[in-house]
Order: sequence, then structure tokens, then C-alpha cells
Amino acid sequence: MHVPDDQTPDAPEPSEAPANSAAGDAAETPEPRPQPKSAYELPSKKNTVLRNMLWALALTMAVVVVIAIAFFGVGSDAGREPLANSELDVSASAERAQDVSGFPVAAPEPLEGWTEQSARFTGGESPQWTVEYTSPSDHLVTLTEEAEVSAPLLSSVLPGATTQDELVIDGVECQVLSGDADGASELAMSCQGDSFGLLVHGATDREEIQTLMEQALVDVQE
Repeated sequence: MHVPDDQTPDAPEPSEAPANSAAGDAAETPEPRPQPKSAYELPSKKNTVLRNMLWALALTMAVVVVIAIAFFGVGSDAGREPLANSELDVSASAERAQDVSGFPVAAPEPLEGWTEQSARFTGGESPQWTVEYTSPSDHLVTLTEEAEVSAPLLSSVLPGATTQDELVIDGVECQVLSGDADGASELAMSCQGDSFGLLVHGATDREEIQTLMEQALVDVQE
């Protein structure tokens, strides 16, 4: 049967269901969660620099502590006595100096109350042997030896030295001198032998100065 044009059935409206379904799916999709860091993750440049800085700081502090202990010791005991120099061997040093000095090197055994503090030999045009002692009165007394007790030696050790007395010890002519060393008055004794010159000086009395000189003269003339 023919349907008139004005009675054509209405076409069904398009369904909106698919669009709504897609929106719902999109809303229900979960956000991606950050992945936990792996324990085997390679170190980054930032972490490496920070770690190096921390190591450098730790090493620096360790060095500072070691130096502080070496210079100031452990604790704050102001009355701590200095340790004896167990490595000092004046006799062995004198034997080595003897080979190149050109004069008999004096290394007397210290008497009771005397302590050897240091020993050194200086070569060159005027070889010099020096030993420092602590005397029984707790003063620093120095024994210096060269081929002769020259004016330059006296000037460097005891500026402005003047003669106080003259004497002979074990057949060697000696002089008692006084002068200033580093702004302090000191007493000295010089003895000139055939192949050696000895000078003993310190801020102490004549008895201690002469005692050390007598020991030195015995040693070089043995």
C-alpha cells in the first residue's frame, strides 16, 4: 500500500548510550601509581657528589683530631711530664759524625742528673757537632764542637762574650766567658785542643758548665 509522503514514519533518534559508557569507563580508569625505587637503582650524579662531600668532611675531621692529639696530647693535664726521647742515641750519632767531621767528636756519657735532649751534626766548610742536655738544676746546657772555637762561633752562640777567667783542664787551655744569648745572660766555657774546639754554655752556674766540659775533654782525648 502506498504511504503518503507526509505520513512517512519518524526515524528513531540516535542513542546516546555509547557516549555515556565511554565517559564512565574513562572516569573509572585508575591513575598510574609511582613505582617504588629499586634497591639496585644506579646512583645519580647528585647522590654521588653528596656522598663524596660527606667522605671528604669525615676524613678532614679525622686528620684534625690526629694532629690535635699529636700536638696537645689527650686530656688537659697541665702537669704532664714530657716523655723521654727513647729514639735518641748520641753515641751512634757521634760515630756517624766522626767519619766526616775532621775532629774527634765528643759524646760523653751523661752523669747522674744529666739528660741528653738532642744531638745534631752540621756539615759544610765549618762542620759543627752540637749536643743539648738538661742539667741537674733543670737548665738547658749546650755542648758545641768545631775544629776551633772561632770568633764567628762565639758571636753566633754567645754574642758580646767577655772573658771572666782562664784555667787549664787536663792539659787543655780553657776560658770562662759570659754573655747574652736570646736576651738572657749565660755562662760559657771554651777549650781549644790541638784538633778540636769545645764550647759549653747555658743559663746555669759555673759548676755545671765545668762538669760537662770536663766530661767532654775526657771523651775526646781517650
